[in-house]
Amino acid sequence: MSATEFASGWPQVRLASVLGSRLISGGSKTTAANGAWRPTPATEPLETMATKGHQNPAVDRAGVGGPPPVDVRAGDFLVCRNAGTPDRLGQGVLVEDDTQLLSFPSTMTRVRVRPTLMHPAYLEQLWQSSHVREQIKAAARSGRTHSLTIKALLNIRFSLPPLAQQERILAALRARLKRLDRAEAALSRAAAAVIALQDAAHHALTAQCDAATQKLPHGWRWGRLDDVIKRIESGHSPRCLERPAESDEKAVIKTSAITRGRFLEDENKAVPAGTLLKEQHEIKAGDILLCRANSLDHVGATVHVTECRPGLYLSDKSLRLVPNTGIDDRWLVSLLAAPYVRAEMARRSNGTLSSMRNITQTNLQDIPIPIAPLHDQVRLGRQATQCRHAADHLRLRVQKALESSALLRRALADAASAGRIMSPARACVEL
Repeated sequence: MSATEFASGWPQVRLASVLGSRLISGGSKTTAANGAWRPTPATEPLETMATKGHQNPAVDRAGVGGPPPVDVRAGDFLVCRNAGTPDRLGQGVLVEDDTQLLSFPSTMTRVRVRPTLMHPAYLEQLWQSSHVREQIKAAARSGRTHSLTIKALLNIRFSLPPLAQQERILAALRARLKRLDRAEAALSRAAAAVIALQDAAHHALTAQCDAATQKLPHGWRWGRLDDVIKRIESGHSPRCLERPAESDEKAVIKTSAITRGRFLEDENKAVPAGTLLKEQHEIKAGDILLCRANSLDHVGATVHVTECRPGLYLSDKSLRLVPNTGIDDRWLVSLLAAPYVRAEMARRSNGTLSSMRNITQTNLQDIPIPIAPLHDQVRLGRQATQCRHAADHLRLRVQKALESSALLRRALADAASAGRIMSPARACVEL
């Protein structure tokens, strides 16, 4: 249990004692819809939860004839009871808008509190406190995924102030969180600026062209991608666990490991012990990796692996490009990220859904590209690397600032749950 010191006079209660109705889990995509119900896009809070890695709350109508969807209304609090990583388990979100018809998946549980005992917004803030998070961590079950039982949720304990004090706490919190929200919005703009810097570098360091008929700089020539690549190696996707690998486990990368010029080795799925994986599929420092299947914006994304942990392997949706002798690998990576080449990859990809496109090796090799002389490749490759390092430095600074903001948000929740932060209706000690 947490060492949080609670305000004297506040009773310790269980979640079960403040419920206005029993906990209800959502429905799966195959059973949650019936012929009379039309799902609509989720509200912002649910979309926010989905971006944290939870299942998309939109429900398919394929389950016509099944039970009706579980309803959601303003003031409901949704908790993730099943997640791929421990930090996502137990995360919650407050529904603030019920103007749209909503449902939620079986991985989430609806918490509906009694308004005479607890403000739903107070529960949302309380749920982010260290005291609650530590209980969730202690009660978590591990297997293919991390999960919480309904009993564990009902037994979450916290200190419950009177409604009037909850209102004062929320008023004080909102003033502070408003400033924090503004700071995080500025950090998000800074993160977008880093991406823009990376894109600008790709524009500046490659020949500016929109079609293979345009004139190139002196000494450059038009060719095909096959002219600068010795071979393409594809990976394999065995049966995987629904979680990232521990440091001593083997794993296969997900498509999200190849994004925005950066290799994210933590974006992987562990494989069961004893699974046979081919040695040639293991990723090494210096590899050029390309995502062959994903959304229209992501298909063809390329990264240069500068370092990689042992035991990480290519999936069947990732390719390794081995450059020809006399081709600078740093220049090749920059070329593959250039707007013209990325547009060609998107155009030559196949698939009926924009969310899942695929580019074949043949179509990839046939893409017309502007080929620079070796001395220009070396110069441009060096400049591209310098720009990438500068962008990575900025990205890390923004990331650390966002992490500090998250810690401050947790500290505010801890202070609020302990009665150390309230609006100045009466004398009180503030954070």
